[in-house]
Amino acid sequence: MISTFEDLLLITWLAAVATVPSVLLQRRGRPTAALAWLFALFALPPVTLFAWWLIGRSHLSRKRRRRQHALEELNQALIAEQRRVARPQSAADRLLSDVSLPPALQQAIFPPSGGNRAVLLEDTRQAFDAWEQSIDQARHHIHMLYYIWRNDTVGRRFLRLLTEKARQGLQVRVLYDGVGSATLPADFFRPLSEAGGHAECFMPIRFFSRRPMINFRNHRKLLIADGRIGYTGGINIGEEYLGWQDLGLLVEGPGVDQLQEIFFDDWYFACREDLTDSGCFGRWQEVTSEPGVSCATVASGPDQRFNATREMLFLAFLHCQRRLWIMTPYLVPDSAFSQALRSAAYRGVDVRIMVPAESDVPLVRRASRAFYPDLTDAGVRIYEYAGMLHAKTLVFDEELLLIGSANMDTRSFRLNFEVSTFLVSRSLNGQVARFFLRHQTRSQRVDTRHLAQRSWSEQVLDAAAHLMSPLL
Repeated sequence: MISTFEDLLLITWLAAVATVPSVLLQRRGRPTAALAWLFALFALPPVTLFAWWLIGRSHLSRKRRRRQHALEELNQALIAEQRRVARPQSAADRLLSDVSLPPALQQAIFPPSGGNRAVLLEDTRQAFDAWEQSIDQARHHIHMLYYIWRNDTVGRRFLRLLTEKARQGLQVRVLYDGVGSATLPADFFRPLSEAGGHAECFMPIRFFSRRPMINFRNHRKLLIADGRIGYTGGINIGEEYLGWQDLGLLVEGPGVDQLQEIFFDDWYFACREDLTDSGCFGRWQEVTSEPGVSCATVASGPDQRFNATREMLFLAFLHCQRRLWIMTPYLVPDSAFSQALRSAAYRGVDVRIMVPAESDVPLVRRASRAFYPDLTDAGVRIYEYAGMLHAKTLVFDEELLLIGSANMDTRSFRLNFEVSTFLVSRSLNGQVARFFLRHQTRSQRVDTRHLAQRSWSEQVLDAAAHLMSPLL
């Protein structure tokens, strides 16, 4: 028995040594995270080996369809129409267009498109009602991509709506994440399939495959109806979101093609079906041709060397001059991101961050609190909202804002596929700012002195949770 144990121990140590190059390459540029993994690897080799190969890797090479910006596939008259409705560039427009990006990021960051209509959906019920109306009015196709799809009254309601549209002959495609929607029954989407629709799982969980991919998740939320109207934001499909404070975004105009192309790439990755010639692009010109909101959508994921969302946020932070207000359910910034927030505060920018007082992920809430002192001491104001805040939005100065699926944490910036939309609009910027201020009245400003006076055990638990952040 002893000999067998020693043999197993030797094998795990040899496997740990063989894993070192993978850790060094995957955590290249992140020495703290690399050291944390290496320490754990040799302290607890069996457990850490399993964790590394299951969730430790932070980069994914994925096949994608031959990427071609949607507008390049439209006729010249359509391109001319978009240029006609484009408005003069503001400082916020120039931030999104006058940057020199490497080719890989150019593929992930769409250039600003004018002539859009954008509507803020300020609660989940309003968003669900708008989704239902667009599905009911659709006549050509419906595309939906959601990280979480629950088998509850909300999830089954949308399934019935989609099934009925498929029976009417519409192209209906649903993409759901293998981890976020892991509780769905295997036959949940069978009624849709039998009606002629299609549902695909994005990277289903396969523990016994050669390279299990539990770590790389599609956290995006998209609904595109007829190529004329698109929805994005932070809301998933489930009953619990009716009790959470969240935000959604409705877009009409050329910005819909940007959301459509992101869906097409993810669909191709999931089932190798190329939808480029499906007649779904360019249909927005039937809706609007008036000057409006400028949109630039960012698609980021672990298949990028430089995460597009993170890179664009840093650019926006550098350009910010007056205010930077952030709503996020999960705040686990790395050192560079934390420094960028502090630097903005040093320059006199009004930096505020709102997070939930009671998170659905207690471990993340504890880890977040370990970052509070460094931020508040630099002048950043942090508020804890009395409830579950799931909105993911940023307000920059008076014109630029961001709404999307990405949280302010390492997972969103390195491990998840995310979608975020920059919008240039003074009116929308003001609307989100007022939304922030309304919820600020229901929030408690963080007092770091009060946090420091908490019990010793509470502080130790927060510090222990903080130690796990480099491993993510």
